[in-house]
This record gives sequence, C-alpha cells and structure tokens, in this order.
Amino acid sequence: MVFVSSDREPPFERNIRVYPLNPENPQQSFINISILSPNLDPKAYPIFFPYGEPGWQPNWRCESYQGAQGNQIRVNVTMIQYKSALTAVIDDFNPIINAGKLTQQWIVDSYLQVEANNLNFIRTHQQQLRTELYQGLADQNSCNPALII
Repeated sequence: MVFVSSDREPPFERNIRVYPLNPENPQQSFINISILSPNLDPKAYPIFFPYGEPGWQPNWRCESYQGAQGNQIRVNVTMIQYKSALTAVIDDFNPIINAGKLTQQWIVDSYLQVEANNLNFIRTHQQQLRTELYQGLADQNSCNPALII
C-alpha cells in the first residue's frame, strides 16, 4: 500500500467510497466509509466475509473468558486482537490465511488500519495521556548524550 503524507504517518481518513444506487437522493453519488466502520472489511474483502458479517468497531466488548486477567465480566476487544483472531489457525478451513496474495493485501491493509487507529487515539486523547509530563524527560535526554542508553 502506498500513501503520501507530510508527517509520514498512515492516514486515518482514506478515500474508501461506496457508490450506492439511491433513487431517493440521486445527487448523492458516493458515501465515504471510515476505517473504523464495521462494514469496511466485508465490503473490501467479500471473499473473506461472504455473509457480510460486520467487523471490528470501537468500544466492542465481549464476554470474559477463562484465563482472562482479573475478574472482568466484559472486556474491550482491540482492533489488533480482532484481526489476530481472524488469522488464527483453526481446525476448519480459514479463507483469510489461504488466499495467497489477497491474504498479503489484507494483512497490509489491516496493519495500516491498526496503526491509523492507534495514532488517532493518541491524537484525540492528549488530555488523558498527559504527554506534557513527558516533554521534560525528552528534552533532558536530547541535551545530555550520556543519558541515552
């Protein structure tokens, strides 16, 4: 996948468009789909999702499972956990890991989705992350090369 940006980060918003046949509003020629849409993977890779089942979405929760850390009843599923589960080797046939070059394309696309989602979280949650507290540490290490390990 090739992308161009001034900050060398994967773009969060990509031009993923659906051109629906909409007789109610013929002026609307397309709809942009976000990378966080649960319908993105089924639309982009219909061979992998033949029934159109929705994919990962923000704040997706699942029931706790045996071996989960703590006594959590419901846990959030991250995008990387979801994508990893889709590539798991199971007893039955898994089309995602047996599709050759399409598998490679899906993995690259999934990587860019995960990275864009992570960078967007960092961008939109600066107050929660309190990155201003780390600024002095970064300044100190850049001034004194002896502190860099």
